[in-house]
Amino acid sequence: LLYYMKIVLGSITEWTSKWRMVVNCDVNKTEYICFHTNTPELVPTSFALGNKSIYLTDHSKVLGVILDKKLNFKEHSQGVFNKLVYRWVCLCRYSNRNWRLNQRVMTRIVKAIIFSSLFYASMVWMRNTNMSAINSLWYKISKSAVGPVFNVHSSLLEVILGVPPLEVINRMITIKHYLKAISEQPTEFTDPHITFLCEELKSQNTAVTCHIRDVLKFLEWKLEHYPQQFTPMDTSIIIGKKLDLFPRLSGGSCFYSKAMVKLFTECVWQDSLNTKLLLDGWSNIPKVSTDPLKIPFSASRNDEVKFMSFFYKNNLLNSFVFRTERTICPSPLCICLEEEQTGFHLLTSCSLVDVEVREQLIHRMMLCNLVKLEEELVHDPVTIINSSRDPEFVALCLEVVRTHDLQLRSKITLSKKGKSSQNETEDG
Repeated sequence: LLYYMKIVLGSITEWTSKWRMVVNCDVNKTEYICFHTNTPELVPTSFALGNKSIYLTDHSKVLGVILDKKLNFKEHSQGVFNKLVYRWVCLCRYSNRNWRLNQRVMTRIVKAIIFSSLFYASMVWMRNTNMSAINSLWYKISKSAVGPVFNVHSSLLEVILGVPPLEVINRMITIKHYLKAISEQPTEFTDPHITFLCEELKSQNTAVTCHIRDVLKFLEWKLEHYPQQFTPMDTSIIIGKKLDLFPRLSGGSCFYSKAMVKLFTECVWQDSLNTKLLLDGWSNIPKVSTDPLKIPFSASRNDEVKFMSFFYKNNLLNSFVFRTERTICPSPLCICLEEEQTGFHLLTSCSLVDVEVREQLIHRMMLCNLVKLEEELVHDPVTIINSSRDPEFVALCLEVVRTHDLQLRSKITLSKKGKSSQNETEDG
């Protein structure tokens, strides 16, 4: 290998000298890495390139992605994290729990300036082993957009915002990449991609095989909903899960639209959420939607935060604050003194809320949760979340939030004991 390396460098030197070109041998311009070698001591620390030298390095940036000698992309992940932190700090100047940017605007800005950097070449570098810091930052971002004081389950925050988990978004990006390569197969540009894909499948490359299995899951879903777009050969490959024949799929079978990707994303997200929350002991699982909450732009940031607090238990209503800080809230009862003050109680049975508003809220919840009787509604924040994509339901909830007699809290000051328990509390 070293012999051939010297021959290649000699050819480069001869060619550049002939055409009077100067090779830039600076760091991140011309350098070399040795991947996965069992004898690193045999690798030279430098090579001669004409009258200059190129040096061995542990990592180098290529087309915006930092490659390292172990190909675990930890350096690249750290670089992405640092960039996201800077952008998030700049964004924090314009948003708070009680003022300025609302959650809809925050979500759009995050997708524009955070996701654009995060998902660049994500199918190459994004792995569970290098995502812990980024996942922690994403939790802070989503929590800031929703506005809770106490810790809330990360999956619940994503459902409220209508933004799928990062790993689900990455899976969709990967699926679209492969489908595009196949659908444009006749063009000259994509032919090398198909050749490379066939070679990797033959060598049983684990990463590529997992990607293709995800693509086949999408095609199985599409075959069920749009069977007219498939030929008999396509159907045979997909149903038989013939990975080696994947590049032979027709362009029509690999076609996808924005609506298709949206529906399949929600399907994958729902399956992932069901598994995660069932393992956490949840009995009632919220329905996911990539549609944003239809909160009117006229609603203040304070009102929308109070409204979204009905979607989780760890809010500032008496039922939870009583368990957390009894010096502030000596009773879990509502101001009406009839039941514990929970979001479900305020929307359905609190006597301080207009009767007509309560009846309409119950009717909307029954429709959204597909139940025929009021008694069948589960007294749980999940029931409210499942109704939250209904604009009429949102408008009615905002009326309740603005009811002055309820005296809903906007903030709370905890003792040191309360703060320590806050950090350990997470909605289950």
